[in-house]
Amino acid sequence: MEENTMDDMLTDSVQTVLAQCCTPQVVRAVEAAQDRDAGRELWDQLDALGFLDALVPEEKGGSGLRLAATVGALFAFGAHALPLPAAHTMIARELLARADIEAPRGPITFANASRHGTAFVPYGLVAEAVIVETDDGASFVSLDDAEVNGHGDSLDATLTYPARAARALPATVRGVTELGALATAVTMSGAMQRVFDMTLGYVNDRQQFGRSLGKFQAVQQQLSVMAEHVAATRVAMQLGCKGHRTSVQRIAAAIAKARASRSAPHVANGAHALAGAMGITAEFDLQLYTRRLHAQRLHYGSEAYWDDVVGTHVIDNWSHVAAGVIGIFDTLDEEATAGE
Repeated sequence: MEENTMDDMLTDSVQTVLAQCCTPQVVRAVEAAQDRDAGRELWDQLDALGFLDALVPEEKGGSGLRLAATVGALFAFGAHALPLPAAHTMIARELLARADIEAPRGPITFANASRHGTAFVPYGLVAEAVIVETDDGASFVSLDDAEVNGHGDSLDATLTYPARAARALPATVRGVTELGALATAVTMSGAMQRVFDMTLGYVNDRQQFGRSLGKFQAVQQQLSVMAEHVAATRVAMQLGCKGHRTSVQRIAAAIAKARASRSAPHVANGAHALAGAMGITAEFDLQLYTRRLHAQRLHYGSEAYWDDVVGTHVIDNWSHVAAGVIGIFDTLDEEATAGE
């Protein structure tokens, strides 16, 4: 079956479930509880339908899809402000399956740590386990064996764990930070699209001086800037997903996350400028997305970090760049086809 067809089918299924089960009320409830049990019912529904095993090889019990065939579903996670690390879990389950390690059925996230024992963990308050990457390699840590401290009203946490709680993973499990960055970039892209759609709807409905705000040139200019960032992020994350498990995985993920992190404040700030005071109220759903976009901008490295990765790649591979910037993606289709 063609990749685009599989993506459409999976996306439609995920969209249906999220529309019914991941309402703004559910998102608020999970964020308020800051506890993994709060989102358990929603998680179990996603897991029962097999979405979270889409990347796991067929011989390991999954669907054996490539990440590029699941882009629409991951995009939907962000568009519905899913307060659980579903995209991270999909990638983590594939990593663990290929390493012949049984993955837990609960949420799994990624983290990078400068030293053993402490790590900042996106979605740490609602995750069951985390794959931590240090200079010495990757380890698997159950959050039941760790001290988890939250950060304000977000779902992120600082994890402190004893050395005995870290199960060393095979050397085949690598690139954890870039995979976390890629998963984050995809969900950010979905959130940005939703923010833009909400903003467009608001300015078209809001009347001022006898016509909608969307008719004013200044408003249209701001919307065009937002649209450019939304589109650029979507293209970058699609290329990033095509690079998954190829020789250009790191640079593809770097470009995706750098673009998403750079776009996030422009989209979020533009939306709040146009929505005015309404946009910052707790009752208005816009803040469910913009708060997370500002936080995710820094997850697994900001645009400055990944720009440095991209710049280093350009310097080290100048011959490819001289032949054309698009040359870094020349091998994507060939390797993606070979991996199917």
